[in-house]
Amino acid sequence: MLISAMMAFLMTGCQAESNPFLSPEQLDGVGSIAIHVSADGNMQTRAAKSLTEEQKKQYLVSIRQGNTYHVLSKVLNSLTTEDRTVPAGYGYVVTAESCSEHDAETKPNAFGQPRLVGSSEPFAVAKGETSTANVLCTPANAGVTVTEDESFTEVFSAYEMTVRAGSRELTFTSENTSTIGYYNLSGDGLTLSYQLGAVRIENGETVTLSSTVNLQKGRITQLTLRSTPKGTITLSIIYDDTFLREDIEMIIDPEADRLETDAEQETDIQL
Repeated sequence: MLISAMMAFLMTGCQAESNPFLSPEQLDGVGSIAIHVSADGNMQTRAAKSLTEEQKKQYLVSIRQGNTYHVLSKVLNSLTTEDRTVPAGYGYVVTAESCSEHDAETKPNAFGQPRLVGSSEPFAVAKGETSTANVLCTPANAGVTVTEDESFTEVFSAYEMTVRAGSRELTFTSENTSTIGYYNLSGDGLTLSYQLGAVRIENGETVTLSSTVNLQKGRITQLTLRSTPKGTITLSIIYDDTFLREDIEMIIDPEADRLETDAEQETDIQL
């Protein structure tokens, strides 16, 4: 009997810990959810900031309990009291995203936009009470950009850099230098292939190079074109106010008929 009593006590304790509603009456009603969304575009600092009023017009919010959605991808500042009033219960989760996966690669143009995503911890909503859901959104995709410096333009009249991941292909030229193209990531990284064609001013010959680079979540990989007597690649990582910026400098030897890469890599981190 003593063992039975102890088992009953332990089972009651476990139920109380996992289920905050100990009586059917507490489930017979509605409660409300207050939503606080913050965002941090820097994968290192986690210096989250509350959304601005303009950002609240862009972020999409979903409210679900298990597999049941009470709100699905609705703009944050358009949520009504009715949207935030839900049946009392436990296991609620609020998610927020700066844009959808589709829009991250298609809007405002083909180069896409950064995407930040976050979810709250599971929480309970009690009858007649308001529960607060805190959501921290962090980068969910990665970016790539191509730039050229003066040493490159002194040797080459034009270039075309094509980058590709899966079926999605973007082309960078001197006309859209420094434009950032964004790619969704299914995991933490993505292998991006690129092919460069650059035309020499001296003789009109085209120099080509193709290779791959690894994109990482929350990081902008910048391919900087330079021309020096030695074909050396230097790698630096620069942090900015949004995504991390990884700066890979591809240096072209103007004396050679092809591009060369040196095994030596120099890493420079600037805060």
